[in-house]
This record gives sequence, structure tokens and C-alpha cells, in this order.
Amino acid sequence: MNLRNLGTRTIAGIVYVALVLLGILVNKILFAIIFSVFLGLALYEFYKLADNNIMNRLSKVFNIVAGILVFVSTIYYENIYTAGFLFLLYLIFIITTTVFDKNENQLKRTITSIFGQVYITIPLLLLSTLVIAKNEQITFSIFVLIWINDTAAYLVGSMFGKHKLLERISPKKTIEGFIGGIVFTVAAGLLLAKIAPSIFSNSISFNSAFIVDYNYLYWALFAFIVSVFGTIGDLFESLIKRTYSVKDSGKIIPGHGGILDRIDSVLLAIPAIYFFHILIS
Repeated sequence: MNLRNLGTRTIAGIVYVALVLLGILVNKILFAIIFSVFLGLALYEFYKLADNNIMNRLSKVFNIVAGILVFVSTIYYENIYTAGFLFLLYLIFIITTTVFDKNENQLKRTITSIFGQVYITIPLLLLSTLVIAKNEQITFSIFVLIWINDTAAYLVGSMFGKHKLLERISPKKTIEGFIGGIVFTVAAGLLLAKIAPSIFSNSISFNSAFIVDYNYLYWALFAFIVSVFGTIGDLFESLIKRTYSVKDSGKIIPGHGGILDRIDSVLLAIPAIYFFHILIS
């Protein structure tokens, strides 16, 4: 990689990180704007990967608009039940149209449409509930730990990697990099246990049912889950790209690929963290 490409990649990365942090830390309106764009672009990239014989232009537009509307409505009404109601309405509509559509690919189109919403929209809806509840520390920590995990895994894998993790999906990932990512991410989690209370004044909670005290064990488990499931999310998106024989999901971020390439780890880490909190509560 030459210096010009490295500079472009660095600037694009900084802009992306700045947008994520602004959306998380400023207010829910800015979050809704920034992450609605992320959601729309990610859905567009996913549906674009699908065969054009399956996903026509109208179905792509409908699914992208539907995902954004559910997302924005949830933030506006500050209620996750709104998302459930709208998503149920979406399912009723899309299944009904499937029954009456005579296109031979309609069932494949419906399955692809629903999976795109489950894969991309629902995790970002869960993320929005954190912002609504003003849980900046959880939201902020997920992204920071993902970035630390990706960086550590890459560096450790580049220097010490000899054994492939899942070569059939991602030839460059190694077991050494995977373990290194976990180690550094858990270490960062322990650091968060020390500094998070001084950074964020509000308690660490999803809502009244999900209240957890700051402690080292909690943050170590939190970081471990983010590291492991963030890596699996990355591998899953690599599997999607390999299935459709593409290198990147898009080209909107110079040197980085598409939005889906940037948020793939988060898409599985967020549901995993939710499940973690349900268990410990």
C-alpha cells in the first residue's frame, strides 16, 4: 500500500470513527440521522449482493425504506415495542405479497428480504434502545472494544500468525490473531472497569430490568463476548462476500470498502451482549 492510499484510508477511517462517536455521544437525533444512513447503506449493499433475478429494484427500495422507517420510528417513540409492531406489519405485508406474486423467484426474494432485516436492521434497533436509555457507556464500549479487537487481531496475526482460523472463509485470519484479539480486548475491558465510572455518570443499565454494577468480572466477560462474537460476525460477512464472489460489500469508504464491511462485527456483538445481560439479570 503506497503512502497516498494509506493517507486516504486513514482519513476515511477517522471520519467513520468520528461519525460513530458523534452519533453515540451527542444526542439521539444525531444518532438517528447518522445511523439511519449507515442502516440504509448497509441494507443497500446487502441486497445489491443478492442476485438481480431475485432482488429487483422495487424490492430493494421497499426493504431499505421499511428498515429505515422501523429504525427511526423506534427512536422517535422511544419504545422497542414500536419496532416489534412495525416489523410484524412488515412481515404480514411481505408474506401476503409473496402468496399472490406469480414470479418464480418470489419466495427466494422474500427470504432474502427478511434475512436482510434480521441481519442488519434488528441489531441496529437493539443499539438504538441503548441510546434511547442513555447508556452511552455500553454503546461506546462495544464499538471501542470492536476496534481494539480488530486492530490487535490484525497485528498479532501479522507478526505471529501461522495457523489459519477458517481458511475457507477468511484466508488471512489466524488462530494466533484471534487469541491475541481476545487477550488485548479483555485487557481493554479491565481498563474500562477502572475508568468507565469516571467517564460516564449514569448507571450501567439497559432499563430498570438490566442494572449491573461496574466490576472487573463484568467488564472482562463483556469484552470477551464482544471479541468472540465480533470476530464471528466478521467471518459471517466474509462468508456472504465469498458466496457472491466479491471482495468488499461496497466502495463508499475509500480503502475500507462498504458500510457493511465496517459494521459487520457489531451486528452480532450487539445481540450477544443483550443475551449476556438477560442471563446475568
